[in-house]
Amino acid sequence: MEIATILVGIAAVHLLAVASPGPTLIVVTSHAIAGQRRAGFMVTIGVLLATATWASLAAAGLGTLIAQFTWLYLVLRIAGAAYLIYLGVKMLLGAARGVPVELKKTAGSPSGWRAVRAGFLTNVSNPKVIAYYASLFGVMIPSNAPGTLFAAAVATALLVSAAWWSFVTLFFALPLVQRGFVRIRRTMDGIMGSLLIALGGRLLASR
Repeated sequence: MEIATILVGIAAVHLLAVASPGPTLIVVTSHAIAGQRRAGFMVTIGVLLATATWASLAAAGLGTLIAQFTWLYLVLRIAGAAYLIYLGVKMLLGAARGVPVELKKTAGSPSGWRAVRAGFLTNVSNPKVIAYYASLFGVMIPSNAPGTLFAAAVATALLVSAAWWSFVTLFFALPLVQRGFVRIRRTMDGIMGSLLIALGGRLLASR
């Protein structure tokens, strides 16, 4: 299989994966809507840092090794679930009080790093992500492939993630979208908070 074909295949599969609804979508959109474009982009930076971490470990063959350390996998899973539940509860409390989860302060420097942290922790604390990358690279890349191909695969995943989450940020930061969201803000905060708690519970209960 030619290198270009492999990378295009990885890009297509990864785009479908990142476009699927999940915690990252909720975190990115909530920052982009409540704050400014920069808030969403700061979250995206955190997401990309987590993507680079897990994808690089998978490319280096460490995904299987981490899975063998059941205590480490369990700790990561519990931490990830706790963080998602924390974010969900925070959004629910804001909705109940009628006070939106205002994130404008996260758009500035240096507090913008809180947005980076939100994007990073949302992704890096889910140990199932490394299993995804290990499977993706294991299926798409031949076992005898050179290291440069694995590096290119990691770069491809990063580029696709950057493009998708930048698009999401730009869309939800549009004034028209923000004005429409204001009318249903409490309802949406309640829905997104509940989803985060449900996703956290699902991660906690999974094996």
